[in-house]
This record gives sequence, structure tokens and C-alpha cells, in this order.
Amino acid sequence: MNNNFDTQAPTKPPAQDINRHFPKVLDLGANACNIAAALTRPNPDPDPSKPVSAPLANRIGELTCAESSRTLLHRDTSLPFNSSIPITRDVLSTEEQLPYPPNTFDAVLSSLSLHWINDLPSVLSQINSILKPDAPFLGVMLGGDSLYELRTSLQLAELSLRGGVSTRTSPLADVRDVGGLLQSAGFKLLTVDVDDIIVEYPSSFALMADLQAMGESNAVLSREQGPIRRDVLVAAEAIYRELHAEGRQELPATFRLIYMIGWKEGPNQSQPLPRGSGMVSIKEILEGGGGGGGGGGGKK
Repeated sequence: MNNNFDTQAPTKPPAQDINRHFPKVLDLGANACNIAAALTRPNPDPDPSKPVSAPLANRIGELTCAESSRTLLHRDTSLPFNSSIPITRDVLSTEEQLPYPPNTFDAVLSSLSLHWINDLPSVLSQINSILKPDAPFLGVMLGGDSLYELRTSLQLAELSLRGGVSTRTSPLADVRDVGGLLQSAGFKLLTVDVDDIIVEYPSSFALMADLQAMGESNAVLSREQGPIRRDVLVAAEAIYRELHAEGRQELPATFRLIYMIGWKEGPNQSQPLPRGSGMVSIKEILEGGGGGGGGGGGKK
């Protein structure tokens, strides 16, 4: 793989598998409106075994792109996708306080911006509030073991040369916590999934330069000020190769993407069936046996 990693738009556009029209949608942390560009792609799921499908933008009435950086938000206003979907651009004073009244949006999307939120439980609760009943939130964020190769190499190098470890990367949420956070925020019918993308770099220096160019540098206020010592960087490069290269010239860098879907509770929303009411045992299916009672079930 090469070292080009798009930190703002997932490969598959959100809401592709939800067969519904969304009159008003919010893209929270929109960056340069990359989700809008993805939604306007012709035939968003180009599987040759499936019929050609229309752009997802046809199923959206209006897309509100909210971002705290005015420059970034308006960067791509001249690109063709702007004429293919109605877009409203909102510059936020902070992405931790959403200036929208309750029950405003038919869907909220967020692509790779939530890992910059300090108070994630509060923002998820606000997202739940601004959604209409039985409306979905679809998000993806960096989390978990992202860049564990770089983090461990820097820590071991500093421990060896300085006798201690400094905070060199911003903290990230763990996938085990995301479901609980969504549930605490009031979301129902939760889905949480993980995808590890491994990108290969010629060196740890190229990786760190790429992270800086992506705007993903360490932003912890209590971090040690100033650049990392050169001897620490050289040692970290050697440790990185020793522990993670496995004899290859390129160095792997893992980006863990945490995907999440949650629905705001609504009066006619589907509910899971009572525990133990299933007609087929999952255990027997996995073991290659026949059907049987005892498994849980649910309805869509």
C-alpha cells in the first residue's frame, strides 16, 4: 500500500444501506465537505453483479455541513459536486456545542472528526437531541490501537534515552467504550464495527510528516513543548523496524477505524425480540448443526 490515507471520507458513503429519504441531514465535522462529494458519486456501489444505482445525493433534501474551520469548510466550493446536492455551510465556534434545536435533522453523519472531541459523551447526547425520532446517527472515528507501532517505538526510545515517557500522541477512544457511550447518550439499535487499515511508509519520519500534513499531530495541552530530540527519533526508527517491519523495507502504520450506528428512539421503531425467543441456536449454526431453540432474536 502507499502512504496516501484520506482522513475525512470513508470508502463507502454513509447511509447507503438505509433505504429512506432524508429531507435534512447534518455532516458534523465536515472538513471540506468530503461526505457531500462522496454522496454525489454516480453508482456509489459499483458491484458488477448489482444494477447501477443513482447517487445517494438523490435521497437527501438538504445537507448542512458544519465545521469549525471556515477556510477548510469553504475550500472546495468551486468543485462540481456543489451543484449536485443542496449544501448549507455552517461555521461552528466549537464542535462541542451544537447550535441546533432539538428534533432538527433526519440523519447526522460524522466522518473522522469525533476523535478530536474532548467531551464525547456530551456531543453524542447533543447529536441524539437534534435528531428527529427514529432518525439515525452514522459515524466513523479513529480510535483504539491506531498508530500503536509508532507510539510503542517512541515510548521505548524515550524510556531508554531519557528514563521516562512523554505524551506524544493524542488519546483515542477504545472500541469497547463506544457502544456504552452511544447507549448512555440515548441511542437504540446500536451497531459498532472496527476496520484496521494498514498503510506502509518508507520510514517513521515520513509517517510523522504525513500525520502533520493531515492535521493529526498531538494536540494535548499538557504535552512537552518543543520538538522530539533527534537521538530519540533515530532510536525510535530503529526500534520501529526491529519490532514491526518483519524484514520488510516499508514500515506498517495501523489506523483503526471505529464505525458506529445508533438510532434515536421513536414511537414506531423496531424493537429487539425478547431474549431467548429465537427459533435457531446460533451456537448450533456455528458448529454446523441444525436448527434449535434458545437463541436470541430481533426484528428489523
